[in-house]
Formats: sequence, structure tokens, C-alpha cells
Amino acid sequence: MPNPGQENQDRDSFGDACDSDQDGDGVDNGADNCPAVSNASQADFDNDGAGNACDADLDGDGADNDADNCPLFANPGQEDGDGDGIGDACEDSVDGDGDGLPDSDDNCPAVANPNQEDLDGDGTGNACDADTDGDGIEDENALGQPNDNCPLVQNADQADTDGDGLGDACDLIDDTEYACDISGETFSPFLADNDATSTADDSGCLLGGVLGGATCGVSGAANVIDNDLGNAATIYNTNLLGLSEAMLRVADTSGFVYPGQNVLGVSIAESAQLLQLDLLANNTLIVRTLLDGEVQESSDGDIGVDLDLLGVSGMLGGTEQGFLVFQTSLPFNQVEIINGGFGVLSVLDEFSVYSVCASRTEVTP
Repeated sequence: MPNPGQENQDRDSFGDACDSDQDGDGVDNGADNCPAVSNASQADFDNDGAGNACDADLDGDGADNDADNCPLFANPGQEDGDGDGIGDACEDSVDGDGDGLPDSDDNCPAVANPNQEDLDGDGTGNACDADTDGDGIEDENALGQPNDNCPLVQNADQADTDGDGLGDACDLIDDTEYACDISGETFSPFLADNDATSTADDSGCLLGGVLGGATCGVSGAANVIDNDLGNAATIYNTNLLGLSEAMLRVADTSGFVYPGQNVLGVSIAESAQLLQLDLLANNTLIVRTLLDGEVQESSDGDIGVDLDLLGVSGMLGGTEQGFLVFQTSLPFNQVEIINGGFGVLSVLDEFSVYSVCASRTEVTP
């Protein structure tokens, strides 16, 4: 299809002229109430068919947001009895969570959520909804641990064929078939040959400056992007209750942006620590994606984003390596692997990273 300007709104692999989802929010253009602005929740405060993300008049009272003295409370007359710039309609309205919405119109009156996202349309915003996808399975159990294996996709049966903790309804890969190959398989490593760079960042090391870097840092950062998949970078850290961290950053500098529906895999040396999942359980190992330097998703807090330790099924370079993977939903062109986070006092947590892999095309279940 002609696309002379090569416009690409969501910076995925498809130009706007042939992209069924130009803004990359998971909603096809024809059904998207903001086709040019990413808004996966499709929130529409005034129900006028224009999503909040692109609605110039959020409350639908005929006054544009920038000129409306109550932009989130319909008041077509713009009455302002005391002349303080705040319309009478919202002058005395209670806003307990301070998100700009009066409690009477707020689907989460105790939790700030100005965008009012409500995935399952049950009237309770995602920010305070115990069952975000509305499938009858609460996101977390009474102890605050993950409970729904697809918290953003309805799957009341919780089916999990490959047993990786992700339900089939939202699992982009079969763990037993995951593989990363330099020769152009679905998942391929970031390589210097393809304009990838890797950098070490020890600025967060608490003890590095005191003890000469022997207790915290990254060595051999360039090894993670070379063609020898048996070479590795090593990230080491003596972590003091989350006060110290060492980071390895890998970036694609070619201008390419990886599609959001992806599976990010970090090839890592298996060790007793990893096999026991100590680093994961303590949030000592964190993987996150970035787009042009802005954090998109992180394994230490984003709902639906969690690290999964695979065995050697995706073996690279003929060495004993496993994969730490998490599924992404937002586009990215950088990845950070961090040895830090809040964990108990540890003495020299150390692991080797051989490669960082992702798919250059959108992945679907």
C-alpha cells in the first residue's frame, strides 16, 4: 500500500498506511475511540465516543478542557459565583484522592486514577479493582501474592498448559519451545552487528567506591552483544537492603523499535541461587524495558509482568544456560538488567548474562 511519508505512529514494524492498530494500544483502528493516541483501556468519561486520551472536552459540556473551569464536571454555563476560576459545579465537590475527580464521579474514590481505566467495565477502576479482568479470580490472594495467572485477560478456568504460571489465555509462548537463535529464528539476540550497544552502570553501587569496585559492578559488558554466544557479562553486587545496585543496559541504536506484544528473554548462567529462585523471590534481579530512555515495563511491580525461569530448552552457544523471560505489552528499544532491588543482606550476588533476546515481529498466543 502506498506510504510515501513512511509514517509510523506507534513505531512498530508496520507503516500507518497498512497498520490495523496505528497507535499500538491493542485496539484496531476501526474500534478504537482514539485511533491516533494509545489508550488500551478505551476510557471515555462523557461517553461521547471520543476516548479521554484524545477528547478535547472530557466532561462533554461544550467547553474545551483548557478553557473549562470544571473540566471533569459538566457545567455548560461555567458559573463561578466567587470568581476564583473554579466553577460552582465543582467548587464544593469532595475529591478524597486528589485526582481531579469528585468522589461522586470517581470509580476509585480512595485511589488516585485520573484516567478512570476500567478494563472489565464493572464500574470499579483498575486502580482499586481486586479482579481487574472480571473473570471471578482475584488478582492477588489474602497475602498479596499473585493469584490470577492472567490478571488482564479473562480466564476463569486458569488453564496453564506449559505450567509456567501464565495462563494459556495470555501466554505468548510455550516454554518448552522457546529458543533464541542468531540465524534469524523468531527470537534473536541484540547484536553489535545490528547496531546494538551494551553499557555498564555502577553509579548505584553503594560500596564500589569504598572497596574499589570489588563488591559491585559489571564486567565484560560488550560480551552480551557479540556473535560468540558463549561469552558473558557478569553482574555482581553486595546488596544492602536494596541500597546498592549494578546495571547492564542493552540498546538497539538503529532506530528500530521492538513491537510491544513480545517475549523478552535474558540468557543467564544457571546457578544454585537462580535454581532456588532466591534472586527472583527477593526482587534482587530486575529486568525492565525502555523506549528512548523512558521506562515502559518492569518485572518488579507492573501487573502482568513477571520473570519466569526456564531451563536449557532455549540453549545458546552450547553452554549450560537458562532463560529469564517476561512478556511485554509496550514497544521498547532498550533493556536493563539490574542486580539490586530490595532484598535481604547478601554477599556478592553474581550472575552471568550471555544475551538479551526478543522478537522483531509481534508475537501472538
